[in-house]
Amino acid sequence: MKVEPLPQATVGEIIGLLEFLSDISSKKEDLYELAADLKMDLDEFSAIVDASEMLGFVKIDQGDLILTELGSRFVNSDINIRKQLFKKQLKKIKVFRDILSLLKTTGKNMLDREVCLEELSTHIPPEYAEKLLNVAIDWGRFAELIGYNADEEEIYIDEE
Repeated sequence: MKVEPLPQATVGEIIGLLEFLSDISSKKEDLYELAADLKMDLDEFSAIVDASEMLGFVKIDQGDLILTELGSRFVNSDINIRKQLFKKQLKKIKVFRDILSLLKTTGKNMLDREVCLEELSTHIPPEYAEKLLNVAIDWGRFAELIGYNADEEEIYIDEE
């Protein structure tokens, strides 16, 4: 399993960026000016932009951040459609396909968090595995693709 990194951005930060871009009449903004306007650290802002781009909601063209048609559809939809669109995009990301595959191999569609971390840690350093899994759980829970039981520390498939 080759593990691709996930930008350290929350679903709330991604949605906030998309909604901000949607409110701009041109739906396009210079990256550096936008970071300055939002008074955000460039590294943190870059992670949010990278996440939004990875999901297909924005694109970067000659230093401008542009809301895609999918991003515009996402912003203008109700919460259920947003979750469906997010889920569809997550299924295109290899690490989510790998996590789902790992969960399915158990026969219970459920896996202890530590077991998942151990599997990820065979491919990337443990400190990155922890961060990646936290982001995957955040994004997956929003999309209702994967769930997480914090009391039992178990990850499970949330699809019907």
